[in-house]
Amino acid sequence: MPAPHIDLLSILIAAIVNIIIGFLWYSRYLFGIGSDPSAPPRRLAILWTILVAFLTAYVLGFFEVFLGVTTVTDGMFVGFVVWIGFIATTQISAVIWGKMTFKRFLVHTGCELLTFLAMGGIIGA
Repeated sequence: MPAPHIDLLSILIAAIVNIIIGFLWYSRYLFGIGSDPSAPPRRLAILWTILVAFLTAYVLGFFEVFLGVTTVTDGMFVGFVVWIGFIATTQISAVIWGKMTFKRFLVHTGCELLTFLAMGGIIGA
């Protein structure tokens, strides 16, 4: 299998957008679940967030390259399919088995949906 040519600039931009969406989504201005504005930033959590954002963007880019995605709309469609097939379906188990409220599930998976649509569109462009 030949190595795919993945545009690293689009991966970088998509990862940054992922981080920004998550920061805003969980800020006290939107949903602010579990946030304490007086708590100091947790450096390890921030580092993991950056790492996960880049890995997620790279893997999504990998799928889009192999699928031949060349438009924003197609990229967003791939992002949606990945979200519905892998993210939403695995996160719902926390509601079924982990006693997470459905409302909290909607907040978490809503953030993931928005980030996957944005990243898919950016990478596909």
